[in-house]
Amino acid sequence: MIPIKLHWKRCVDGFERDAAKPDILHARSERTDPVTYELADLENPVVLHLMNCQADEDYIAFVSRFGPVMRMSNKTVLSVIRTMAENIKTRALFTIDKRAHRETGANFINRLVRDVSLRPSYVYSEASGRGRLVMQATSLSHFMAMEFIAIHEAGAVATTCEHCDRIFLTGPLTGRRSHAKYCSDRCRVAAMRARNAAKED
Repeated sequence: MIPIKLHWKRCVDGFERDAAKPDILHARSERTDPVTYELADLENPVVLHLMNCQADEDYIAFVSRFGPVMRMSNKTVLSVIRTMAENIKTRALFTIDKRAHRETGANFINRLVRDVSLRPSYVYSEASGRGRLVMQATSLSHFMAMEFIAIHEAGAVATTCEHCDRIFLTGPLTGRRSHAKYCSDRCRVAAMRARNAAKED
């Protein structure tokens, strides 16, 4: 698989709502940190964090942690991020995971990546003494679209945790078995304790 990377920036002090226009998020300061995202496996993809956003505060936390979604800017629109998350979440849970709807899922993915921009570059490694082709995404939204394709291509499945209801991935390249019921060991233990407490009552 050809590596896909994104060289991006995130705002050090995060984002907050505009007092006059609540749908607009502004960076709290001009300070930014460079960050690189790489599509290597599916254990903890960025797009999964977006899919798990529920309330506006979650979307604000997402942008504060990972950076603006569409382009590098100190301003972003909350409703755009919310719509993107809902579209991906719906398709991940109710289209791609159902074998009868694989063609519908493929059509959705083709629409999703229609405007994705990737820039090829040739990167030389001193350690290996060889060069390698790397595709550079031009925005976080384009990088997440490629993550979504990788999830579909690998045959990974999006499911919800039986304890906390968070979406997580199971199957190939995810680090979890295909029949996993919990998103983490913490949730598995908490669910076991809850079952044991219920038996004692």
